[in-house]
Amino acid sequence: MKPKMMKPPTQINADATDTDGVYSNVFFIAVSRAEFVLDFARVVPGVNGAKLKSRVIVSPHRMKALVKTLQTQIDSYESKFGTLEGDGQPSFGFQTRGTGEEEAED
Repeated sequence: MKPKMMKPPTQINADATDTDGVYSNVFFIAVSRAEFVLDFARVVPGVNGAKLKSRVIVSPHRMKALVKTLQTQIDSYESKFGTLEGDGQPSFGFQTRGTGEEEAED
């Protein structure tokens, strides 16, 4: 059996203005048979709603590759900096008093 040939990674060409990145503290995912739509947004305390910062549309096969790559990166991060705890974190944005999601008092 012939070994598979690995393609070299694609080089990404970016303008300096494109490399600043965008901060997002919440994301939403919509799925259809043909694609995953990832909306990255920012929630700010005292402002209703979330402001969309970026939308990324990915094929199902690329999404599966992304999930695998993300898991590899998380594993590497945790081996260097310690385990990330996910339980008990708010599922959406910030928690504020009076919204039904009361902050725990110490």
